[in-house]
Amino acid sequence: MTPDRLALKVATDNLLSGVGGQVKAAGFTRVGQSTLSTYASPHNRDAFMPVDIVADLEPLARDRDGWPHVTQALCAVMGGVFVALPEVPTSDADLLTMMGRLSKEAGDVTQEMCAALSDGRIDRVEQAKIRREVRHLLEIAVALDAIVANVPTEETRS
Repeated sequence: MTPDRLALKVATDNLLSGVGGQVKAAGFTRVGQSTLSTYASPHNRDAFMPVDIVADLEPLARDRDGWPHVTQALCAVMGGVFVALPEVPTSDADLLTMMGRLSKEAGDVTQEMCAALSDGRIDRVEQAKIRREVRHLLEIAVALDAIVANVPTEETRS
């Protein structure tokens, strides 16, 4: 099994754990516990959780670390990342707050990069720190975009 496929299996198992286990998860979707077990098992190389079942279960694991488990893994396999759309406040003050957060996060990325490159190379621990900061920066940038899209313009204030 390829590392990407194994990552999907691990994500499926994490999703099922996040819902409360296979038996509990079966009560929220169209397949039973044994089928869910098959989807999570690396020994069943050709069986993966269908997207409708992912859609049934991922909202139920929202409060668990790694959420949305399968969606995040699939995005990574496709060379991307998942960034949840934020709930959008619409005041000008929120816009200024987000600008400040964006600037701070960009500074954090720069700081981690400079620290990592101080010895002329980036090791795995440094790479993980940089990537975590970049993901935070992306999340804030997406939130800022959503706020800007909802800020009342002159045309909408009248």
